[in-house]
Amino acid sequence: MDTQDLLRKAQILFAEGKDKESIEAFTEALEAGADPYLSHLSRGVGYVKTNDIDKALSDFNEAIAANSQSARAYFFRGIVYMMKSEFENAVADFTSALRHKSDYGMAKFCRAVSNARIGKFEESSEDMRSVLPQMETNLQSFADTYGIVRTEMWKVMAQISGDARTSAFSLSENELDTLKKWLDEE
Repeated sequence: MDTQDLLRKAQILFAEGKDKESIEAFTEALEAGADPYLSHLSRGVGYVKTNDIDKALSDFNEAIAANSQSARAYFFRGIVYMMKSEFENAVADFTSALRHKSDYGMAKFCRAVSNARIGKFEESSEDMRSVLPQMETNLQSFADTYGIVRTEMWKVMAQISGDARTSAFSLSENELDTLKKWLDEE
């Protein structure tokens, strides 16, 4: 089997939700000389899905080394940093993702959540306000496959509800209601 066939096999396993098998297949493809960017990025997402965040982080570092212009690699590494509660690193990676793809709504939303988790409510509010129209139009597109974004956003909402810091998080009641609606979607 050539590297393209190995990569296709890995991608099919991944699409079928066979995470462990896809990780093995991406490893085999990498060892055979497949595209390191795509292989590390894809295998890293597999590791995220199996909750092996240290291996995911390593793969996203390799993906970024292979393609430093990849918004997706920075985004997924940011997700790993959220999983590790390293929110300042997450903010940096979501910012890098946005530098490479300015309309990456989920990266902006994740940056807003991460900024709120470190108490940077003004920055968080600005990002949140800019993605709320997209969220209102298509809440499902903001569904988080890995659960970490929704979990952290609940923590943010608990942090600002009935708290003096609510004024620092400058969203209107309508905007907060939109966030609550998204969080309640299952």
